[in-house]
Amino acid sequence: MAEPLRKTVKTLFEAGYQLEAEALTSLKKFSETLNPEELAQCLLEILRDRRVETPFVGTSLVEEAAERLRGKAAREALKAEPTGKPSFKPLAREYEAEVKVLRDPTAQLKSKGEIGSFLQYFRDRFERLRKLLTQRLDCHDASTLAEALASPQGSKTKFVCMVSDRISRGARVFLRVEDLEASATVLVQPSAQSPKLIEKASAILLDQVICVSAVKFREDLFLAEDLLLPEVPQHKPATADKPLAAILVSDLHVGSRIFEAELFKRFLSWLKGELGNKRLMEAAGRVKYLVIAGDLVDGVGVYPEQERELETPDIYKQYEQVARLLEQVPDRIQLIVIPGNHDACRRALPQPAISREYAEPLYRHEGLVSLGNPSLIQLHGVSFLLHHGRSLEDVLAGLPEANHEEPVKSMVALLKSRHLAPVYGQRTPIAPEPSDWLAIEEVPDFYHAGHIHIYGYTVYRGVRLVNSGCWQGRTSYQQRLGLSPTPGIAAFVDLQTANVTSLDFNSLIPSINLNL
Repeated sequence: MAEPLRKTVKTLFEAGYQLEAEALTSLKKFSETLNPEELAQCLLEILRDRRVETPFVGTSLVEEAAERLRGKAAREALKAEPTGKPSFKPLAREYEAEVKVLRDPTAQLKSKGEIGSFLQYFRDRFERLRKLLTQRLDCHDASTLAEALASPQGSKTKFVCMVSDRISRGARVFLRVEDLEASATVLVQPSAQSPKLIEKASAILLDQVICVSAVKFREDLFLAEDLLLPEVPQHKPATADKPLAAILVSDLHVGSRIFEAELFKRFLSWLKGELGNKRLMEAAGRVKYLVIAGDLVDGVGVYPEQERELETPDIYKQYEQVARLLEQVPDRIQLIVIPGNHDACRRALPQPAISREYAEPLYRHEGLVSLGNPSLIQLHGVSFLLHHGRSLEDVLAGLPEANHEEPVKSMVALLKSRHLAPVYGQRTPIAPEPSDWLAIEEVPDFYHAGHIHIYGYTVYRGVRLVNSGCWQGRTSYQQRLGLSPTPGIAAFVDLQTANVTSLDFNSLIPSINLNL
C-alpha cells in the first residue's frame, strides 16, 4: 500500500471508522486521480453530516466523497484561465457582489403565542396599514370608526377599518368592519354613480385594512360610496450601474420522486457557460446573483402520506442533495435563499432562515446568504421583496377573479393590500409577533414569490412581479385539481434595465428577446 493511501486509512481509523474491503478498493482507484488526504477529509465530512453510527464505511460513501471532491476541483478550475480553444469568460467575475439586507426576521422573532401577543400583533398590523392608507391624498382626512359612528345620520364620513366578514346577498354585499375601538356594518349596493363598487367589494379579503367612504344610514350601518385599499403608488424601479443580472427560481423540492433533476442540471450547465448559443452564454456570464424563494427540499411530514412521493425520506439527506447541486453554481454567483413551507424551519410566518441543524451541508456554500421569509434585499441597488408565497392560496380561495394559472394576479392583490398575508386563520399560519413583518411598508422594485408552481410575470404600477414556477413535476394534489405546473423556467432579471426574460430550460429558448 502506497504511503499517502496508508495515511488516509490511518486518518479514518483514528476517527473511528474502518473501510470495508470493496470500499478500500474504491479508495485505491480514486486515489490515482484525487488527493488521498483531501478525499479522506471529504469522506469524514459526509460521515459527520449524516451522523453515521456504524464504524464500517461502504463503497457508496467513498464514491460520494470522490464525486464531491471532483465538484470542488471543477469549481476551482473555473477560476483558472484555460488555454487552447476560446473559453467562457463571464463578465460578472469582474464585479464584486453588492448585497444589502434591508429586512430579515430571523434574529428578531419573539412570539410566545399568548392571547396578549395576538392582540398586540393585530394592533401593530392595523396601525401600520392605517398609516399607509392615510398617506393617500383621498384618505388623509379619514377618521376613526368611533368618530364615524358619532356623526349625524345622513352625513358623509370616511374611516379606516379592518374587514372581519363579507356576506353577499343577491346584488348587495355586507361588510362587517372594526377598528381598535368599535365595530359596524357597511352596505355595498349597485349604484349608477359607482358601477364598479360591487366588484370592489367582492375583491375585499377578510382581515384586510381598508378606507371606507360612506354615508351614515342609521346607528352602526353605513352605505358605501367608495372602498379604498392601501395600494402602491406609481413606482419607477431603481437600476444598477453595472451590466449584471439576477436569476430568480423557487420550489426545487429536492428529495421528491418527481424532482426534475435533468432540467436543473441543464440550468446549472447554462450558468457554467456549457449550454446555449452565444447570446445565451453571454447572458449566463452576466449572472451575479441566484435567488431561491423557498422549498429547496420536499421535506418530511409536510402533508399526509407524503412518504409515498419521496425519493429521499430523510430531511438531512435531502439537504445534502440540494447542497451538492448548489455546489455546482459557479463561485462568481452570490446565492441567496429563503425558506418555504417544505423547508426545515417553523411553518408560521414570518419564518426564520432555514435551520442550520438540518441543513448544515447547505451552509458550507461559500458566501451563502440565508434569510427568513419574507425578506427585503438590494442587489446592486435594486430592491427585491422575497416571499415564498403560501398565502397566495388564501387569495386564490377568497377572490373570484384569482386562479392558479395566473399566480401574479394574486400577487397583485397582496400588493394592493400592502400585506403579504392579510387573511388570518385559514391556510397560512401566522405567528403573533410584536411587530408585523408581513406589512409591505417599502415599495420594492421586484416582488419575487413561488409556491404555486406556475411561472408568471407582470408589471403593476412599475413594480415587477415574478412567480418563479418550480423544478418539480405534477404532484398528486395538482392532478386532483386539474393543474399543470410549469417546471424548468427561470426569470433572468437585467439589473441595468429592470427587464425580465423567461428562460425555459425544457428547450432553452427565451420567451422574449434578451436585451444584451
